[in-house]
Amino acid sequence: MVEVKRKKRVTVKEVLNGRFFESEWFRRNRILMLMIFFLLFINITVKYKSEKVIREMTALEDSLIELRSRSISIAADVIKMSRQSVIIERVKKSKIELETSKEPPHKIYIDKQ
Repeated sequence: MVEVKRKKRVTVKEVLNGRFFESEWFRRNRILMLMIFFLLFINITVKYKSEKVIREMTALEDSLIELRSRSISIAADVIKMSRQSVIIERVKKSKIELETSKEPPHKIYIDKQ
């Protein structure tokens, strides 16, 4: 008669005291186990690095929004300061004796020869 080999079950006690690592099954599959552990390690490392990059991107996007709003407010202030009425008031406050021209500006043409 042919004997049927029964598979030996691995118990928690064998894993904890290290006898599991001496078994024939583990010896045959140690390269596969090392490869699986290596791939798990790489997966965890990539996950943490990608989370770090996402946090940095979020922080940069927040600062970009803040800088855009600041740029818009500064541009609005510059436009207000460059108005003719504001310039006239600033000249009067600084007591510089300047007056607005009564004549419109005209172009100067130069002949190229």
